[in-house]
Amino acid sequence: DSLLQEMNLLPKDSQEFHQKEYWDSFFKKRGKKAFEWYGEYHELCGILHKYTRSVDTILQVGCGNSSLASDLYDVGYRNIRSIDISDLVINQMSQQNRHRGELIFEKMDVTEMRYKDAEFSVVLDKGTLDALFTDTSEKVVGMVEKMWEEISRVLRVGGRYLCVSLLQPHIMSSMVTWFSSRGWPVRVIRCVEAEQSKSAQDRVFPVFVVVATKFKPNSTMRPVLELAL
Repeated sequence: DSLLQEMNLLPKDSQEFHQKEYWDSFFKKRGKKAFEWYGEYHELCGILHKYTRSVDTILQVGCGNSSLASDLYDVGYRNIRSIDISDLVINQMSQQNRHRGELIFEKMDVTEMRYKDAEFSVVLDKGTLDALFTDTSEKVVGMVEKMWEEISRVLRVGGRYLCVSLLQPHIMSSMVTWFSSRGWPVRVIRCVEAEQSKSAQDRVFPVFVVVATKFKPNSTMRPVLELAL
């Protein structure tokens, strides 16, 4: 947080998290240095590799300038598309990854994606949900649910939505309710590696990975919630 404050990167108001202009400004001030929300690849890869395969068609939503896509590419993943609302960061990431020809970065709004139905087997979200879900106002909840509807649409049956989050209570309850009501089993995993790499004073908020798996709607199926804490 102190680094963010020094660089004047924190928004004056949480509503700025929803605005393209804020993110353009954020990445311009940040420069080429990757900003990793909630954990570096090596801290998350144990969980990520358990729920993804190198043959998966992967969509990363709200990629920012994270190195996650390139890290996955460098260990053999090839079918990765990354989207963000900021033109600036998409141009930056496309330039940085010119030598990784199959990595695609596209400017797109996660609530209005241009992809076909059932195009992906995995959707990765590292901090995007938390950035959008700033409060429980009708406007914000509506936007978040629009994002989930779009993620559901572009995921094929059996596909996984992997969301790295601090899981504030309103986010946890909304996620579990929304996905369970649609018959998706939900697993919540505490990312111990991401916490252990931080100094004691920075371990205030535990990091979680939520895995929601798309199932065909089944009226007889009871909601499944698994906690690995």
